[in-house]
Amino acid sequence: MEQVIVIGAGIAGLAAAHALNAAGYPVRVLEARSRIGGRIWTDLRYGPVEFGAEFIHGHRAATWELVRRADLPVSRWGRDRRFAIGGQILTPDHPISAAVLTLYQQVCEYRGPEVTVATLLDRLAPSSAARMLVGRWLANLEGADLSRLSAVALARERRLSTTGQDNFHIDSGYLQLLTPLSAGLVIETCSVVTHIRWDERQAEVTLADSRRLRARHLVITVPVSLLQAGQPLFDPPLPAAKQAALAAIPMGNVTKLALWFNRQFWPDFTVLSTDGTIATWWPVTSARVPTLMGYMGGQQALTVAGLGEAEAIAVALRELSALFGIDATAYYCDGQLIDWSRDPWSRGAYTYSAAETLAARVALAEPVGPLHFAGEATVTGAEIATVHGAFESGRRAAREIVLAAEP
Repeated sequence: MEQVIVIGAGIAGLAAAHALNAAGYPVRVLEARSRIGGRIWTDLRYGPVEFGAEFIHGHRAATWELVRRADLPVSRWGRDRRFAIGGQILTPDHPISAAVLTLYQQVCEYRGPEVTVATLLDRLAPSSAARMLVGRWLANLEGADLSRLSAVALARERRLSTTGQDNFHIDSGYLQLLTPLSAGLVIETCSVVTHIRWDERQAEVTLADSRRLRARHLVITVPVSLLQAGQPLFDPPLPAAKQAALAAIPMGNVTKLALWFNRQFWPDFTVLSTDGTIATWWPVTSARVPTLMGYMGGQQALTVAGLGEAEAIAVALRELSALFGIDATAYYCDGQLIDWSRDPWSRGAYTYSAAETLAARVALAEPVGPLHFAGEATVTGAEIATVHGAFESGRRAAREIVLAAEP
């Protein structure tokens, strides 16, 4: 019998396994993918480009511990955001630009009764360009359906956050953050857990290759979207309160579009929000060749993913040509569409908060017998849907196991 099995080698699973290993617990990590990292995925063909998690959010995020341990080079991302309507980039002092920033701040500082962000935006700025751009901005950040996203929860998370406002980019790739966590661990990739049998004393996992492994403790870091779909199956089923919690946590959608070029044809900028098919653009400065990242969250993520890679790239090049007044196709080298909602081991990007989600996160994080739950969906503070939140949730699950063993 194993002492501890961790399902999932994303940062939550690795953080749990690393902490338990350091405390003297033998740990086996089972990962369905052929790689570690989960929703951290760095592509290196033209230099580091993030297909998954992109930034460290705030100068006090817990993951700085790993950055410093691995001595990773980091760049601060600018705070300036430009806007474009109808293929025309607005000046920073344009009335629409100012209206967008004001409206965004109003939503993030909301203190009224429960209401969705979609409804709040309609009340504050019906049928305006600012309403559309702010809606896309928030859908991108949260990966959310704005008709479910809670304005109360959104504002609460903004108020409670203590990590800082700046974003940072790991120049050598987010994947490097995993090196100090994974060192010395027993990790089995391509190991798909299909069933979990459990009682109060132990758990047994069945893998797709028919192996069965038993453990005194099981740390489950599977995304909620998979758990909602019955992957893996639990026998007996999880308690009703746990199932209700899973059902109340929505998974957001994100699609990314990485485009590589043989020359930079755009002026320097940090981020550009548009009303086009590709909702947001930013330059990827860590790549070796000029690179732009297109980013879509919420419904627009599904719309772009539905185009397919070839058509999404063609649309993106047309929109870039209009934005920057040059034939972007002439400089295009390569591109890739990353559709997290169709990824079989995530079925989405990260969770967001509907009206009932905070209580659900608390309930999901509670251990049940030998079962312990970690991952960004179990974070109950301000750091939901972040890498550093997932990192801390893994360490929290490890502490639960250590404390359970104490007399």
